[in-house]
Order: sequence, then C-alpha cells, then structure tokens
Amino acid sequence: MKVLILGLARLGDIYMTWPAVRAFKRLNQDSEITYLTRARFQAALTGLKEVSHVEILPTQEVVEPLFSPTIDVKESFDRMSNFVDRLKAHSYDRVYNLSFSPFSSYMTHALTAENTRVFGYTRFADGYLAIPDDISAYFYAQVGVQRSNRYHLAEIFATQMGVDLIPQDWRVPENLPEVSETPSILFHLGASENHKVLPSEKWIAIINQLIKQIPDSVGLIGSAAESGLADKILSSTPTGKVTNLIGKTTLPELFSHIAQADIVVGCDSAPMHMASLVGTPCLNISLPTVNFWETGPRAQGSYVFRIQKNEDVPSDMVAQIIVRMRSGDKQDLSVYPVVSGTPSYRALASREAEFQWNLIQAIYTGTDFPQTDKPEIFDGFSKLQDINAFLLEQLSAFSVSKDASKHGPFIDRGEEIIDTIAKLVPSLAILIRWYQAEKARLGPEDQETLIAKTIKIHEMLDKVCRLYTEAGITIGRENTP
Repeated sequence: MKVLILGLARLGDIYMTWPAVRAFKRLNQDSEITYLTRARFQAALTGLKEVSHVEILPTQEVVEPLFSPTIDVKESFDRMSNFVDRLKAHSYDRVYNLSFSPFSSYMTHALTAENTRVFGYTRFADGYLAIPDDISAYFYAQVGVQRSNRYHLAEIFATQMGVDLIPQDWRVPENLPEVSETPSILFHLGASENHKVLPSEKWIAIINQLIKQIPDSVGLIGSAAESGLADKILSSTPTGKVTNLIGKTTLPELFSHIAQADIVVGCDSAPMHMASLVGTPCLNISLPTVNFWETGPRAQGSYVFRIQKNEDVPSDMVAQIIVRMRSGDKQDLSVYPVVSGTPSYRALASREAEFQWNLIQAIYTGTDFPQTDKPEIFDGFSKLQDINAFLLEQLSAFSVSKDASKHGPFIDRGEEIIDTIAKLVPSLAILIRWYQAEKARLGPEDQETLIAKTIKIHEMLDKVCRLYTEAGITIGRENTP
C-alpha cells in the first residue's frame, strides 16, 4: 500500500504526527509511506524511520519566476505542475492531509488519482473545499483557539489515519547523537509565532528566581533566531549559572539534550512535542493565544500553567512550580497535570466550559446531551429552533417551486440570524458550527438531491433543539445527530 502524508504546517505539528505515523506503520507493515513537507521542516522527520521517502515542496523553485524581472507566471505554474505530476505518477492508494489548511487542500486534490482514498481537506471538482471524513469535519468546526475542543492534536491525527495510539508509539527516536553534558532544566525561549512567546524580562525574572532555589544547572535552547534573547538573559543572570545552547544544536542533537534533561520549560513550541516523544516532563507556560488542550505536552509528570496575559506571568510562582516538579511535591490547583486518557489534562473549568465540552462529546461521540439551568441557553435554543423551522419551510417550498429568486433571500437571511445566535450564545456556537460544517460538506450535486440532504441536516438540528425546548432532558447515542 502506497501512502502519502501531507505535513505542511509547523515543526511542532509534524512532531505531533509521529505517534500516528508509527501506529499506522505498526498496523500496516507492508505500507510504503511518503511524507510531503516544506524544506524548513524537513529536519523534523529525522529519526522517524517509519517514513520511507521524504518529498520537499519546491516552494522557492516554484515562486522564483514570479520575482524575475519579467514575472513569468507560466513558468512558475509549469514548475509546480511538473512536481505534482511526478508525485501523482506514484498512484498513491491513500493520501492523508494532516495540515488542515487551504493550500494543503488544493495540493491534496492535485495529487489525488482516480482510485486514491483521501482523508483530510481536499477540493471538489468545482474548486470548493471538500471535507470527506468526519474527523476533518470535526476539526473544521471545533478545533482552534477560543474553541471548546479538548482532544489533543496527536489523537486527532491518529483518528484521521484510522489508528489508536499505544505507549510504544511515543517511543524515543532511534540512534540519537551523542552530546555534551546537558543542563538538568532547559528553557525554550521562542515559538513558531511571536504571540506565543514571553518577553525577555519575564524569562530573566523566572530564571533568576529559580537559580536562587536550586543547585541544578539551567540551559537555554532554541534556534539561532533567538540568540539576541539569549544574550539578554545571559547578561542579566549570574555568570556561570546558565548554559547557552541556542543556535548550537541540530534538531537531532536537541532531541538528545531534551532526552537527558529532567525538565523542559517553555511556551507552546516544538521542543514541548519533542519532549513528549522522549518522555521528558515539561512545564508548559500556556498563553491565551493557544489552546493547551490541543497542543500541550504529553509526557507523564508534565504540567500546564495557564496565564491570561504575557505580562502577567508571576515569576516567583513559575519558579516554585519548577522546584516542586524537581522534588516531586504536589502542585496547587492552578497548575494542570498531564493525565492518562482523554482529555490529556486535569483542569478546573467553569460550568459553561464544561457544558460546552459535554455538548461537543454528545454531538460527536453519542454521550448524553448535557443539562443546563441557564435561561440564556434555553432562550438561544428556542430562537435557533424557530429560525430553523422557518428555513425548513423555505427549503421545502423551494423543492417544489424551484424558484431560487423567491426563496433564496429568505434562506440567506435565516443563515445570518443563525450566525448571530452563535455570537450571542457562545455555548450554542458549538452546535451551529457542527451544522455549518455538515452543510459545507455537501458537494456539487443535482438540485433535488442537494435540497434533500440540506433538509436532513436541518431536521437533525431541530432534533437537538427540541431536547432543550420541549423537555430539557438528556438522551443517549441512539438519538444523536
């Protein structure tokens, strides 16, 4: 079986696909796996022996003609076409798009042969986004910052590839290089995006607080781009107390250092996910610009410390958390430990957050729909049911009259009202996003079939609304959408 995986997003995302790739190969020994990625992420596949071939997206080669004095668009197009044709000639049996991006959906569509099974975002023949499988629909509707998803991306990638993860899928990469002595506590200062990092003065305060309390050595890790940040820290901490490894290691060497360390401290970043693969506990300082449920560390003994603003990090508290991790002492309730199972963390959450997570599970996994005593939620369900009933009437009438000019404006206005309900009642946004994702999955078909499928989605939406508007009861799997 020939398999193509697309991982075009970030270093950290690629590391989070490792367990899924390993599990897939474990269950499909005869498979030949090709992994398509970008040149700057290629090193993140070093050590993943389950991958037979690595293909590099020729971005620089493709865009080069666009920056020439003559701006040769045709040449750029031809270069991309040649690359796509070469890959497509392999006639992959399966393509797994693990990137969930618009560009990756076009690439997936271009690489799909007649008999290829596709998982992940792709495109319909008319160019519109196609969401062929349930887990991609879930990602489209529920995954991301400021959303209520609590499934880790490692599990989402595994589900996308049709596998269940076991402990051995998280094993240490083979043949790690020898490295010099590693400081026991490593700080990763950067991240893939600036909004995910702490200011230098915060790192300085944390490290200074920490080295007052422990005899262990402290090290800095990261890319050469973070060298300026390292210089600031070194100039503001006691001489000889901090070892600077920033820009001085390859990714495989960084793996070795992380494997030898006792603790890794950092924000949302690739080293957190590398630590998960070598079993090194982490303290993840989680900023509001990320969803730690999706991208936090997975190694046992790890913790997540959630903060609301980059400037509000209490340096003494962070240092104390690290000290407790080092000694094995109990943490207070403001720190979320890694636990076995799903979700991956044990965290205090508001009643509203719990309702939203339970609603997600009810919609997608068939658990009981959650009860609530909030009037605004019942009122939202009532309004949603009313506008949904109106849309059902319009769709039924349209199926008979076939007059789009008559019913189209009313349908469009109804959809606008549903969008407004999602904004006014955040808990209902989960159900509304499910509804919108299901409609987005409808492909180009004849009008009669399309209307019938659309009506079915509205009927399922009505079914959920009635649980809250008529009885307010919970139900089981047999009655879920």
